[in-house]
Amino acid sequence: MDARLYCCVDGGASNTRVALYDDTGHRIGLTVTGPTSLTVRGTEAWDEILAALETLSRAVSLDGEYLAHTHFGIGLAGANNNSQREKFLAAAPSAGALRVSTDAYIAALGAHGGTPGAVIIVGTGSVGYRIEAAGRCRLVGGWGFPIGDEGSGAWIGRQAVDQAARILDTRYRSSVTDLHRAIIERTGHSRDELLGWLLGAPPARFADLAPVVVEFAAAGDIAALDIVGEAGREIDALADALDPGRSVPLSLVGGLAEPLRPFLPERLQRWAREPREEPISGALMLAQGRAPEETIMWQGR
Repeated sequence: MDARLYCCVDGGASNTRVALYDDTGHRIGLTVTGPTSLTVRGTEAWDEILAALETLSRAVSLDGEYLAHTHFGIGLAGANNNSQREKFLAAAPSAGALRVSTDAYIAALGAHGGTPGAVIIVGTGSVGYRIEAAGRCRLVGGWGFPIGDEGSGAWIGRQAVDQAARILDTRYRSSVTDLHRAIIERTGHSRDELLGWLLGAPPARFADLAPVVVEFAAAGDIAALDIVGEAGREIDALADALDPGRSVPLSLVGGLAEPLRPFLPERLQRWAREPREEPISGALMLAQGRAPEETIMWQGR
């Protein structure tokens, strides 16, 4: 098969979407696989990507030489780390072309069609990203768990587990709520059980608790409302850092963007608009060469 193919990847710390497009840009397959964040997986992210691509290729009966005609557009969490990105590029298979960016870049491309605009990704982690008129990009946050990712799923889960730990050793000074009971049920009823849950816990394990917190917040649980309210303020702080004058369009993307929307500050709710397209569409723009190489102002200056 000699026709060009586009393999587009939207990779995060919990899961990854891999899509295959034909030479006209028509999607011929999509699958979801495991985490490909470079912070979590490093060069092993290729194992997930290539296994997913192989699954898609079999589904559409591609021949064994398809990689030579495949142009990759890959957006990955953690790709803002130059060292990790270079190692990932060095481990790449031989292919038609390879373009790698941050997951935030493809999200911004998809949300605003390559025009100036900002996005905040709220998933397992969090990061703010802005494409400016001159084509340069600005990144805010994205330091990774546990010191960053404010307002994200992992951050929300960590707040809930912190309160559960304080309850277990009687340091929690507020009322115990149904949220706390639900978290303790999931993480452990004793110090030993909680320590076992925490041992080697990746960000995704904490993020798995975020939907529980959001569910209890929606039901009026005071502790849960406090956590998601603070998450909303952290997300708003990312937005302020990206665009203090709120002069460009902003979209919220990621698995928690919609569930958290009711708990965001009202001014952020008014500013945020629906993205034009999903991040995987931004990855297609990257693969097709319709987007410039990512140039980030790493220091936010």
